[in-house]
Amino acid sequence: MLCMVEEITEKINGLVDGLNKLELEIAAATNMMMECYVRASHSMPDGKSYFLNGVQTGSVIKSYLLTSRGVEVPGEETVQIPEFIECVLRFANYPKRKIEVLRDLSAHLESIYLMIQEAEG
Repeated sequence: MLCMVEEITEKINGLVDGLNKLELEIAAATNMMMECYVRASHSMPDGKSYFLNGVQTGSVIKSYLLTSRGVEVPGEETVQIPEFIECVLRFANYPKRKIEVLRDLSAHLESIYLMIQEAEG
């Protein structure tokens, strides 16, 4: 039985289209996430920080702290939030992992806003 080359090519093209659409949706969600993190950072009281547990920008594990100034790494420079999130997603590399990272960042964001509300209250 001969392979259906046209059918296989059509399926692969459909997968490529779906992957391209997924990458666009990930980019849109990433932009929304960046905006929320910037707002949360600006709302944080001075002296408060939030440990972004489990978030990585590279193979070396570091402690990332969200503060009113951005994302701080003890002993290093403060990183602006958009740059930090772009690095985190670049390190994630694959669409499935990027979505998992966005989910983790979203969970952290919920906790950050709870912390801010408690500090204000």
